[in-house]
Amino acid sequence: MSAELALAVIGLVEGSIKLVRKIRTTCKTYRNADEEINEKFVLVESLWVKIETQLGFLGKVLGHLTDDLVQSQLDLLQRLKGKLGQAASRLEEVDPKKATNKGKTVDILRKWKFALVKSSLDELITQLEGWQQRFDPTWYLMILVSGKVLDTALLKSTGGDLSQSSQNSNPLSKMLAIRSTLSPEVATQSKLHVTLSPDGLKAAQEFPIPFTTAKTVMRAGSSNLLIVERVSCASRTTSQVKTDVGSLAKKLQNVDPDSFGLLRCKGILKHHDSANKLSAIDVVYHAPSDCQLPRTLRHYLLKQNPVSLSTVMRIAKQLVRSVHYVHTCGFVHKNLRPENILIFPSGDDLSLGHSFLIGFTEFRNENFQTNLHGDAAWQRNLYRHPQRQGAFVLERYVMQHDIYSLGVCLLEIGLWRSFVWYPTHDDNATPVPGMALGFSCSDEEFATKHPTDQQRIKEQLVALAEKELPPRVGDAYTNVVISCLRCLDPGNGIFGTEAGLTDEDGVTVGVKFVEHILSSIIEISV
Repeated sequence: MSAELALAVIGLVEGSIKLVRKIRTTCKTYRNADEEINEKFVLVESLWVKIETQLGFLGKVLGHLTDDLVQSQLDLLQRLKGKLGQAASRLEEVDPKKATNKGKTVDILRKWKFALVKSSLDELITQLEGWQQRFDPTWYLMILVSGKVLDTALLKSTGGDLSQSSQNSNPLSKMLAIRSTLSPEVATQSKLHVTLSPDGLKAAQEFPIPFTTAKTVMRAGSSNLLIVERVSCASRTTSQVKTDVGSLAKKLQNVDPDSFGLLRCKGILKHHDSANKLSAIDVVYHAPSDCQLPRTLRHYLLKQNPVSLSTVMRIAKQLVRSVHYVHTCGFVHKNLRPENILIFPSGDDLSLGHSFLIGFTEFRNENFQTNLHGDAAWQRNLYRHPQRQGAFVLERYVMQHDIYSLGVCLLEIGLWRSFVWYPTHDDNATPVPGMALGFSCSDEEFATKHPTDQQRIKEQLVALAEKELPPRVGDAYTNVVISCLRCLDPGNGIFGTEAGLTDEDGVTVGVKFVEHILSSIIEISV
């Protein structure tokens, strides 16, 4: 990393800390005089404690990060300093130490200043929360940086504390928990255990979830729901499946469901055949507390009930965050479809409930060799990049292939109409292309060794997005969808070709994804 970038980051961090100290000084004058101001100031302090912790750690490992990642963080730090500077200037204008008025006007001015301080703090809280949402994705990308420096700095800063309470309050402990599943050098990794006793789900009630292979499980004597999905060992080597599933489970044990749209993993259950050979592994997830039985996004798209635009945006943003987290953990999902997005009903048909990405049945570590086996099912190939369509796949799977699949899902979410239609609304029925798709698809065209219509489907999806999305969800959302769909087009200007965006840790693709997809969709407000 260049010295100029490092100095610029350090200068912005120090400047931001000075501005916060200035804001604190002004607010302390008012906090004892007004309870509401005090409450707002406490919230500002809690937000800043996390930010300051992250910035302090960033300074320690700055020299070991890539230029792309540091430049992305530099841009965000410039925005942070600008927001803090504006807040400091507004609060300085109402500093009581500058008051020169006497008599009856004092009470009027005092009330006026209190109102200005409250509105300034409200605006600062909103800005800090928004900035945090944009900064966290680049912050978590540091997890991908290999080397002992990051691990040593994390262990020293946290004392190796991986308790849940520490992870909830300290962003460094949360990073260490995730990093410990990536780096064998982190000694705390050995403390993570994910294998569950097979007796744990005996006599449990099982509830199938239509349109997905996952199921809901309720253990005997418990009212808490679990989500279980099975990973087969048939298409991969047993050792690779064991390694990938174990690593995924450890990472998802430390995930924040609300932040990343991924369910927290409870553990795994191994299944063996009659020869005592590992045949499959069940991944068991905690469902949200006090929730109803979930449904898939496919279920809601097929119902065709109207939903609010804010609900569409919330589901889309959560899905983008989920994909980012999966990639940050060093995995490719390989199965992004509405069938693998669970929604837990809220009781309000317009807003639905929280959404979570599942479907980790085909995933793999990005560094492991991918298989080149596909299938001819059109309803699955529709969500695959042209390089990965058909029964005979020619290209290895990379992160950009997930990004393409994300684009198809975002297009479908934006239209809020199902591309796959089940005539009897039964997932056992043979699916046909939905009217919203606007073109035909069949298994036959994907069954040949060299499918001829691969690019046709992609271009028709792009055309559909350009025509139908702008009046429904706006230009910014449309641009995100098209950027995803064209992520591997030569000269697309964002992601480039696969060869142009490969690096040892996967950081380059991650930075581009955060800058052009995640940040863009987070900026959209309705």
